[in-house]
Amino acid sequence: MNENLFHFLNQFASRFDTIDDIFEFFAQDIVWIILIVMAALWITAKPANQKLVFYAGLSTAIALLLGSLLISPAINHPRPFVAHEVNQLIPHAADASFPSDHATLAFSLAFSVWFVRKKLGYILLGLALLTGIARVYVGVHYPGDILGAIVLSFIVSYSVYRTNGKMDVLPNGLIKLYRSLTVKLKFLPRQ
Repeated sequence: MNENLFHFLNQFASRFDTIDDIFEFFAQDIVWIILIVMAALWITAKPANQKLVFYAGLSTAIALLLGSLLISPAINHPRPFVAHEVNQLIPHAADASFPSDHATLAFSLAFSVWFVRKKLGYILLGLALLTGIARVYVGVHYPGDILGAIVLSFIVSYSVYRTNGKMDVLPNGLIKLYRSLTVKLKFLPRQ
């Protein structure tokens, strides 16, 4: 089923340049939009937003480390373009594909926000889903790679969310350091 769904989505690649360009953007660059949203939340200087960004970053770091250092080497699943003839639209190393790093990054940030701020979280989850679908469309991941990233991201983000308040000394210290380093920058908002 994983391969069948991959071939179903990937068969549409390389048919229309404009659509391919859109999916290439989704596959590679939506994560930058999500990161810009996180930076904007931080720069508001509201402690709640800054704690949210800290915990989202922590969730993402843990999920990416678990995925790349433990899960991916243990499963060592080849990428679609290694195992099959595919319509590959973006270059990628022929390393293990499970779970998707791009999807793990996008979903970890999105779930972390969703647990705290539902409306913004739904938007970020939509962007993360577009990233995942696009990674399959462009030929560098199977749907299972994206599903694995979603599950990993949810578990880690939820676990970190459940510790909120218990580890606030860490984000509070980082926020204090940030404020002391940027006190002279008048163009940044102050709380």
